Amino acid sequence: MNDHSLEQEIFDAIVERMELAEVIAELPPEKLAFDTPLFESMDPDGIALDSVDSLELVVLLQEKYGIEVEDEEMSRLVSVEKIAAFVTEKKAGGV
Repeated sequence: MNDHSLEQEIFDAIVERMELAEVIAELPPEKLAFDTPLFESMDPDGIALDSVDSLELVVLLQEKYGIEVEDEEMSRLVSVEKIAAFVTEKKAGGV
């Protein structure tokens, strides 16, 4: 799987798991790039996930990719692009 398809897979999983279809539909196209910040604290006009969503994201990554996310690693999960890189590193045993 190339990086772009992993990013798309992660994006789709986040949208489905967190029921964000309506939110995504209302965003301008430039807010849907894989490097767009996911969390409200970083971009209140974007996808705007909150701290509860961050825990759901960790569960999603654990279930979908079989990886553990340590507390100190959560700060890396800021965009789909960064999450894809994190997943790739974890799967390769590099993190």
